[in-house]
Amino acid sequence: MAFVSLFFIFLLWPVWIVMIALAFILPWLGVALTTVAAVLLAANAGFLAVLLFARHKWKAMGKLDKAYIDGFQGWKRYALLAAKILLNAGVIWELLVVLVCAGLLIVQPWNAVLP
Repeated sequence: MAFVSLFFIFLLWPVWIVMIALAFILPWLGVALTTVAAVLLAANAGFLAVLLFARHKWKAMGKLDKAYIDGFQGWKRYALLAAKILLNAGVIWELLVVLVCAGLLIVQPWNAVLP
């Protein structure tokens, strides 16, 4: 549990600074958080489509197959392995971000009335 706390405090501090800055700056500028979430949703959905297209093309050409990757030696093999892992992880990450942005737009917790 302490590792998780250290991870969030020390490694993700730029994210926290940006979030705090946005929480103070956006209301001052009069920009609604709904607009920010919609822009993030559109940008991440577009990037997800690009990642899915690239993954589909590479898979169709057989460049993600184990036999194809094992045919290379050295740095090219490691580069293909890294590309395979990053394409899969990127698709999962972008799908998660799109779902969170869509959920924020649907639920809109910042419009909730506090007791």
